[in-house]
Amino acid sequence: MIEGPKLPKGVQTKILRLADAEAQAQALISSTLRRIGELQRLLSNSPSGERAEAYLEEMALLRQKQEQHSDRHRECADINAAISRYLAKLPANIFLSDAKEAKAKLKPGETHAVAVDRVRGEIAAAVSERLRVQQAGLPMADIRAEAERWIDKKRRFARPRLTVTHDQFDVRFDLYVENSSVPVPDTAGMMAYLFPERFAKRLEEIISEMPKPALALTSGEKASRLKDVKVRLYELEVEEEALISAADELGLIIPRRSTADPKAILGLEINREAKAA
Repeated sequence: MIEGPKLPKGVQTKILRLADAEAQAQALISSTLRRIGELQRLLSNSPSGERAEAYLEEMALLRQKQEQHSDRHRECADINAAISRYLAKLPANIFLSDAKEAKAKLKPGETHAVAVDRVRGEIAAAVSERLRVQQAGLPMADIRAEAERWIDKKRRFARPRLTVTHDQFDVRFDLYVENSSVPVPDTAGMMAYLFPERFAKRLEEIISEMPKPALALTSGEKASRLKDVKVRLYELEVEEEALISAADELGLIIPRRSTADPKAILGLEINREAKAA
């Protein structure tokens, strides 16, 4: 984990607050267990006493609180572990700085919890859109162009090797399927060399029979869409963290997602081009 002056002040403060939240949750678990133990001893000393029923009711309530404290501690521990893993993987030659502080924005009539739920709904939609774009197929025109390039590449690399001497004339295709565990002759490459036009026609027939993808994007369109989704997703996670932090200042606890971007949680900005001071 990156420590000391290499982490900007705001990030260091946030890490301490997150560690404090985990410690507080652990302390609540311990104090609740101690109180349950005390009540159990009192009950065992007077199982039929006039306060026995009250002891049992309080223990039941405390066990519910213990579960809540345990959930809170697990959530805090998961977040802190994820942040530690992230920071440990950062290279040493980058410049880290505090990101511009985001302001929590509530819509009319919203509480912080409701606002976080709204933002998380938008995050889920952005994640779904990312998956949809990742699974997008190529337009049919691009598939045909890829087929043409593939045949041309195969044809150029499949040129046979001739052995010609006074006593021998031999033609050999020393062409094998790439990444095969055993040598396998590359029949497709040979076909592309020997019969490029006929091979292209047969591929065209196969391509025409292929089902059209639900979403078709060129490579450039796909890269652009994924970049836009990434930016939007990060903006939403920054907004989510601003709302959670604002609620925390009011004494309201909203669990964080362990899958959230550590940079968004910490308010960390990374410049991989600038030199670390």
